[in-house]
Amino acid sequence: MVSRKKQITLAEIAKQLGVSTATVSLALQNKPGISEKTRLDVLEMAKRLGYVYNRSAARLRMQRSFTIGLIVPNLLNPFFTELTNSVEERIEAEGLSLLLAKTSEDPHRQQKAVQSMLEYRVDGLLICPAIGTRAADLQILLDARLPFVLYTRSLKGLPADYVGTHNKKGTQIATEFLLKRGHRRIAFIGGLSTSLTRKERFAGFRDALQKAGIPLIDTLNIPCETSIKGGYESIQLALRSQPNPSAVVCYNDIVAFGVILGLWASRIAPGKEFPVIGFDNIADASIWSPPLTTLSAPPGLIGQEAVKLLLKRISSPDSPPEKVILSPTLVVRESCT
Repeated sequence: MVSRKKQITLAEIAKQLGVSTATVSLALQNKPGISEKTRLDVLEMAKRLGYVYNRSAARLRMQRSFTIGLIVPNLLNPFFTELTNSVEERIEAEGLSLLLAKTSEDPHRQQKAVQSMLEYRVDGLLICPAIGTRAADLQILLDARLPFVLYTRSLKGLPADYVGTHNKKGTQIATEFLLKRGHRRIAFIGGLSTSLTRKERFAGFRDALQKAGIPLIDTLNIPCETSIKGGYESIQLALRSQPNPSAVVCYNDIVAFGVILGLWASRIAPGKEFPVIGFDNIADASIWSPPLTTLSAPPGLIGQEAVKLLLKRISSPDSPPEKVILSPTLVVRESCT
C-alpha cells in the first residue's frame, strides 16, 4: 500500500522561517503588509517544502468556491468557442477557476446545467439562454441569490445583468450599405425563427428597407440553422426564387460562410458578382475566401465585458441590473467589392 504524502501547512513554513503564519499567508496571497524579501523567502521555502495551496480549506474559511460557471448553447459554433476562451483567460487572471457546461439549445439540459452550477456553489454564472427559454426557467437563479449575467441573448421579464450587441442597429447598417450600392433585392438569411436575436437582426434589415421605400420580399427572408450547411442550402433556395436576390445580409458569420460556398457552387463569384455580409467578425472571417465583410461584435470582447459585469455583481449583489450593449461596426472586406 502506497502511503499518502504529508501535506505541508502554513505553520510548518512559518516555523522554518521564524515568522508568523499570518505573514506566510500574506506572502502566498501577494498581499501588502510585508517586505519584498520576506515574501520571496516565503515563496522559496514553500517551493522547497512542496507546499500546495489547499483550495478546499480556503473555500470553507471564506464560504466561496473561487469558481465561475459558464453555460453556452453550442461549443461547435466558433463564436461561442472564442467567447469561452476569452472568459477563461479573464477568469484565470482573477485567480478563479471556470466550470463549463453546454445546453445544445435544449432548455431541459439547460435546467440540469443550472442545477449543477448551484450544487457546485459557483460564485457567479454567465449564461446564454437556450432558444425557447422563458424568464420563469431562470427564476431559480434569483431565488438562490446567485450572481449571474446573461450574454448575447436577453430574456424579457427577467431582472438580470446583460451583455450583448445592438443587433437591430448592426443589420440596419449592413442593409443601408448595400442599398447605397444600388441593390434592391436583398435577402436576409439565417437564424431560427424562434430566436429573439434573429428577430432583432431581422428588424434592422426590415426597417432599412422600409426607410428606403423598398418592399420586403417574403421569399428572400429565409430562417435556417446557424450552420454552414444552413447558409449553403438557403442561398441556393433564394437563387431559385423569383425574384432572386442580388445581395445578402446574413444572421451571422457561420451562415455567411455557407452562403459563400453555395454561391461558388452555383458559379457565382461572392463579392465580385454577389455581395455577402455577415455578423460577429469571428476570427475566421478575415481568412475566408473571399474575406468576409461583417459587422464586428467580437465574441472575445463580449466575454470580457460579461466577466467584468459579473465580478461587479458579485461585489455588489443588491445593485440594480445593468445592460452593456456593444455597437457593431461594419468591417468591409472582399465579399463586398
